[in-house]
Amino acid sequence: MTTSNPTAPARRSLHVPGLAYAALILALFFGSIGGAQFAGLWSVSGKLSPDGAPLELSGADPAEVKGWMTIQAVLDAYHIDQAALYDQFNIPAETPPSTALKDLEALAPDFSVTALREWLAAQRAP
Repeated sequence: MTTSNPTAPARRSLHVPGLAYAALILALFFGSIGGAQFAGLWSVSGKLSPDGAPLELSGADPAEVKGWMTIQAVLDAYHIDQAALYDQFNIPAETPPSTALKDLEALAPDFSVTALREWLAAQRAP
C-alpha cells in the first residue's frame, strides 16, 4: 500500500519571493507611466493643454495666471503697463519682464500670484 507524502504539493506552483513580486509590480506601474511620458502621451507639467499645445494667457480670466508664467506674458495678455504693475506690487525696477511670477515673491514682499489675480480682476472691472 502506497501512502502519499502529505508535505509535497499536489501540483506544481511557481514560488515568487514577496520582495521580487513587489518590485515587479512597482516596475510595471512606474514603467508604464515613464513610457507614456517618453512617448509624449502623458504630461504632468501643467504648461501644456490636453492636445499638447503650450498654454498661453488669453487675458479673459485672471484665474488662468500661474506662477510659472512670466511678467511679460501677463503684460501682453492683459494689456497693462509694466510701470503700473511694478508700482502696485513694489517690484524692483531692475527686475526683467522675463522673470517668472513665482520668483517675484522673493524679490517683492508685497507680491503674490493670488494678489496679482485679484488686481487683474479689479483692473478689468468697470
